[in-house]
Amino acid sequence: MFSISLPLMAISSGLIIKFAKNIIVEDFKKTFEYISNTFLLIGFFFMVYTFAPMYDFSIYTYYAIILTIAVILTLIANLAHKAILTTEERLKNIISKLFDFIILETPRKHVSEEKQIDYVISYEKIINEIGEE
Repeated sequence: MFSISLPLMAISSGLIIKFAKNIIVEDFKKTFEYISNTFLLIGFFFMVYTFAPMYDFSIYTYYAIILTIAVILTLIANLAHKAILTTEERLKNIISKLFDFIILETPRKHVSEEKQIDYVISYEKIINEIGEE
């Protein structure tokens, strides 16, 4: 457990710093990106080092392979982070467009004038319920 806990702590710290980078001032984003990637690389290196046996290779080949795997895992973590943020932004845009359609377009084009007041009251009630959650 001790051999696994320190690499997991480094990987967790790297991911936390990577997510915190998005709320940091623009001047420090590159620094936080570098620090998070360093934490991830070190964490992945020692995680692979813990689980990879050193039977068939020389010591230099063994460390080169571990370093290569750690770099690849760090790149995968960066791509996964970007995918998560991109998906979140896409979902926010979709929700915004749907709300615009519900609030602005639907009453004018698809609801008769005598029912527009009821329609507006009903979607305002739903929006208020969403805001409370």
